[in-house]
Amino acid sequence: MKADRLDTLGLAKRNIKNKASRSYPMILLTTILCFVIFLSSFLIISLKNGISSLSNRMGADIIVVPEGYDSKITGAILRGEPNSFFFDKSVAERVSKIDGVEKVSPQLYLATLSAGCCSFPIQIIGVDLKNDFTVGAWLTSRIGNKLDDNEVIAGYNIQGNHESEVKFFNQGFKIKAKLDKTGMGFDESVFMSMEQTRKLAKEYEKVLELPIADNENLISSVMVKLKKDADPVTTLKAIRDEFKSEGVYALLSKQMMSEVSSNMKNILIYAYILMAVLWAMVLLVLSVVYNFSIKERKREFATLRILGATRRKLMNIVLSEIYMINLSGAAIGTVLGLAVAMLFGPAISLSLKLPFLEPDLLQMLCLSLASLLVGIFIGPLAVSFTLNKMNKTEPALLLKENE
Repeated sequence: MKADRLDTLGLAKRNIKNKASRSYPMILLTTILCFVIFLSSFLIISLKNGISSLSNRMGADIIVVPEGYDSKITGAILRGEPNSFFFDKSVAERVSKIDGVEKVSPQLYLATLSAGCCSFPIQIIGVDLKNDFTVGAWLTSRIGNKLDDNEVIAGYNIQGNHESEVKFFNQGFKIKAKLDKTGMGFDESVFMSMEQTRKLAKEYEKVLELPIADNENLISSVMVKLKKDADPVTTLKAIRDEFKSEGVYALLSKQMMSEVSSNMKNILIYAYILMAVLWAMVLLVLSVVYNFSIKERKREFATLRILGATRRKLMNIVLSEIYMINLSGAAIGTVLGLAVAMLFGPAISLSLKLPFLEPDLLQMLCLSLASLLVGIFIGPLAVSFTLNKMNKTEPALLLKENE
């Protein structure tokens, strides 16, 4: 067995091995700190990415739905919760004529079932690609303005790639294109033509029991894009006045995002508090333990000084030990945090029910590096005062203090 060299690093390694009961708890503390910091930061970045993505590519300024279904459309858009609701398609025509409206895009929502008829419960959304300005912004490839029968656009989390098949009501559909990661409900949704959506509902009306099976004039929502000089609040009021007492409700997309931001802020506050409290606790514990350890080793340090070791040499030995301990804990905590984030990111997203867009590769690398650096340098920070005091004390005094 090869012995450790008696240089600075060799002495530091030997001291860590000889004082395992002191070293391993410090490694564990640093591991916990970096694990929590990584996951908390991952959560914060994912939520901020989600709301930013939603804000930048939402497309619609105003959303019009049946009265009482504003929470349903929010659930469908933000979380992909399967829902079905309808009103007459004449709503779209009337909205398009209101002052300030540039373009409207009707959509038709059809919720599949968690039964043998479907691969999995999913939100099917019928769209008119000729007039669409919401779904197209997320497409990873150009597909023109038409979907043929049995062709669909699949959300990012839908299993399958381009040209592969998904199944609903024992009917196969070819994936013509996939959406980029949105961080919202579109990731769990499937888009097809309005005609195909109605056809599907009619073919399986006994299972679905939806009114669109018998009425082709029904739609679920109207996405509204405003002119550049139009005031959203004024146009919103005009739409509500137009449909007063008709069971039609209009909401600003910014209002929906504002509610999401409010919910998100509460989670972010808790995450920041958790990181701050844990960081302070670990710093305090490390300070106490390292201070006690150095005081306990004053005779060792005095002996090394008498044998010719300089003050810088002693500080390098102690700092080397601390860096090794904290590097080990930081690496373990960061790797564990990364593994949990990669494995359980989708589950975390579903449980939060908020726009959640996981960090890209560069963000993950920066996050890992930041977690490592925090874990590595918290040790020297915790022991800086004690080391400074020790550095100013003469060897004889060190021996005297230890008696």
